Amino acid sequence: MELRYCVNHPERPAIGECVITKKPICPECSTRYEGVNYSREGLAELKRRRARNTGLGFWNKVANMAMVAQAPVSLFLLYQYYLYIFTAILNMGGKSG
Repeated sequence: MELRYCVNHPERPAIGECVITKKPICPECSTRYEGVNYSREGLAELKRRRARNTGLGFWNKVANMAMVAQAPVSLFLLYQYYLYIFTAILNMGGKSG
């Protein structure tokens, strides 16, 4: 196995590689997060990826608020529908001629 050296400190042996950038890093350049090694650049990329995937953009927040605001209206309309059906069924039984 070939001995690798840190990408930032060529005089220091690498302890591993960043899981994102795949560059060899020494203990000083390595940050252990969630059980794996990251370089500074790798952590920054991980942060960017997670920010993209969280769905916390402005328009997603607006859409979520619209869905929450719509729920009471939908429940009211559903209630009115069932009330209408129930009333129609009761009226059908009383109209025998």
